[in-house]
Amino acid sequence: MTCPIQNRIKMTFEKDEQSVEMPVIYSLIYFNRNFGKTSRIYTFKENKNLVCYFREGNHNSISITVRERNITDNYKKKFIIFLAWLLSKVSFKSEKVLLYEKENNKYEESAAYLYEKLIDKGYTNAYFVINKKSAHVQFIKPKYLKNIIWSHTFKHYYEFFRCKKFIGTESVMHVIELRVANKHITSKLVKKKFKYVFLQHGVMYMVSLDSMNRGFFRKGNEMPLDAKIVVSSRIEAKHFVDLGGFDYNDLYITGLPFYDRTIKKKDADKITIMPTWRPWDYNTLETDYKISSYYNMLKNIYESIPDEFKDKVIILPHPLVIEKCKNTPLAKYIPKVITYDLILESTALLITDYSSIAYSAFYRGANVIFVWNDLEECMKHYGGHLMLNEENVFGDYITSYDKLNEVIRNNYLKKQTKENIERYSKIVEFHDGKNTERLIEFLKRDKFI
Repeated sequence: MTCPIQNRIKMTFEKDEQSVEMPVIYSLIYFNRNFGKTSRIYTFKENKNLVCYFREGNHNSISITVRERNITDNYKKKFIIFLAWLLSKVSFKSEKVLLYEKENNKYEESAAYLYEKLIDKGYTNAYFVINKKSAHVQFIKPKYLKNIIWSHTFKHYYEFFRCKKFIGTESVMHVIELRVANKHITSKLVKKKFKYVFLQHGVMYMVSLDSMNRGFFRKGNEMPLDAKIVVSSRIEAKHFVDLGGFDYNDLYITGLPFYDRTIKKKDADKITIMPTWRPWDYNTLETDYKISSYYNMLKNIYESIPDEFKDKVIILPHPLVIEKCKNTPLAKYIPKVITYDLILESTALLITDYSSIAYSAFYRGANVIFVWNDLEECMKHYGGHLMLNEENVFGDYITSYDKLNEVIRNNYLKKQTKENIERYSKIVEFHDGKNTERLIEFLKRDKFI
């Protein structure tokens, strides 16, 4: 199965001797108001761990979602979710604020830093959701364990249904499970009767917000209309206003909280390779990685690194495809325990394409190289354009792998240039370590906490 995760259904017909495509319009909610926005789940005979279902998108378009089986697909979990939903209907209103990071599996980004700061300041209604099996649990200090909610427990589902306030580095779906297909959960997400603060998992001044694949980040789509977004500068705020449809009063220009504690070790000498994921390539990476554009990009970058530096290489695939990359020959360069923050502490040079991790690496003092050899093709898939260009990019960029070896030699263990620092500082304005404090003041002003 090499199709993308999301596959929009269209009808093709001939009109005036020309081929015309039209989306299929249908409302799952109209025909079953309690259903949410997904149909029943179907299993593939060839791969029992792979499932698909019909999903209603924006403007009643219909797509087929193809993904791996979720925890919430399990019949036992469905029953627990139903009980939690039922009990939430007869419970008192919850004043808890649920914080979370990607897929409830991380504790190293802005949500974790904000959570700890809130607990330190005496906010007892702040809770953090995380998978008990996550490798990041070991980094949670005992003083913060009291308000931890383990994911996929009855308490987790119950508090999700009762919760009226979410703060996360990802979409609210991540507080439960990515691409969830449970009618009670999707119904809550669709109705959007909750408040939401989007912390961002990284500076989003990268792929334009008007791109086809960034619908979540545009006002009026999946976020509540009164959602707030944390941004790092006036330039990034303008990006959300001009291309995301937001108003300036929807934005907290404070800087991202996790930047307050980011560091780079004095002996940092690693060359870290981390491109962003490619939704259109997701299933290909698992079915036949050899023809995957993502795998071949990683492979080409690694082969371009000078031989004398290859022992310094760390390959750090995007979190959404990291498990798939562990089944390729490049697995030996992927750390067994992934903590992006700790890896960046030891990184002297980052090589990426359009990942927001570039901002975090540069903030710490590392040089960044951007690989844009297939930029035009990727932007066609995204349906947008890249916000960085030759006028504002804060690192060297290449459009051919033939040049990468030389560019690496020119950047490895070298100081950041004054020009790159000036360009970067226009996109990330704050460098005083007080981002979290600024954010808390905004949350207090808007009576979120």
